[in-house]
Amino acid sequence: MVRRPQKAWILVSIFCAAVGTVGALSPNRYGEHGVAAPFMRLSNQNEGNLSTLLGQAADYCDTLSRAVLDFVCRENIEEWFYTKWEKVNMLAGSVFTDGRIERYEYLYDYQLVHDRAGHLGENRTLIKEQGKNTEISNAPLKTHIFKYAYVIRGPLGLLGRDRQADFTYKIVREEKAIGETAVVIEAVPKAGVHPDYLFGTIWLRKKDAGILKIQWNPASMENYAGVENVGRLLNMKPDVLMTSEYAFEKNGIRFPSRYNIKERYLGKLGRSFQRSETDVTYDQYKFFSVETDVIYSK
Repeated sequence: MVRRPQKAWILVSIFCAAVGTVGALSPNRYGEHGVAAPFMRLSNQNEGNLSTLLGQAADYCDTLSRAVLDFVCRENIEEWFYTKWEKVNMLAGSVFTDGRIERYEYLYDYQLVHDRAGHLGENRTLIKEQGKNTEISNAPLKTHIFKYAYVIRGPLGLLGRDRQADFTYKIVREEKAIGETAVVIEAVPKAGVHPDYLFGTIWLRKKDAGILKIQWNPASMENYAGVENVGRLLNMKPDVLMTSEYAFEKNGIRFPSRYNIKERYLGKLGRSFQRSETDVTYDQYKFFSVETDVIYSK
């Protein structure tokens, strides 16, 4: 099934706690947690570089949003989570579990179609579950801890031309990412702006602003209060790490290679507790259509 993409829609994540309540997490409509430390003033050169990179990224998002896409790939999912845990030791900062971890593995044929009329849809065929071959068409995403969709379109809400006015961007460093020299840019909502989409830190390829990686700020998701509630039960601070990587490129469009989320909590004396992890990798792409100069039909 295909649908017309929503203007402000990007990646959506949902947590489902195995034990305790975390709740549904989707892009935060209010952004009250999106507060960062004051920015240091950039040099004129950095300001110029930032402006150029953001302009190139906006051009890319224009291209991505109108591109006609039809491709399939393999989507391999591995997830684990503790089935039971107890309240943290208030002094030692330790978490006690019963040691039981549930592990799940799924292999899908994943297809995404964005047609000339602007309709968007994704479809999965489950071909392996827990190591056993199967063949289930129009299969649901069977992850237990979180749900996600349309990872390829994640950059639109963060770097799109109509979104950039909502954010303050800062170059924080340069480093290697996915084998490329990248400029790392941090984005936070401007004062008084309440975005209804995720935000975070972006790794842009230095030479042309190709989007290599995004680390999403989990506090920009709805019901983040549920994660904070778990942190209070544990007497720990949430430290959820959610990352998208885009290692594949076709006709100037970046395609996802990995999506990973670690549900972590930090305690006293440097103690930490990771309650779950879901790792999604994409490969074996087959492209039927990747057209980037498109005018939608009415």
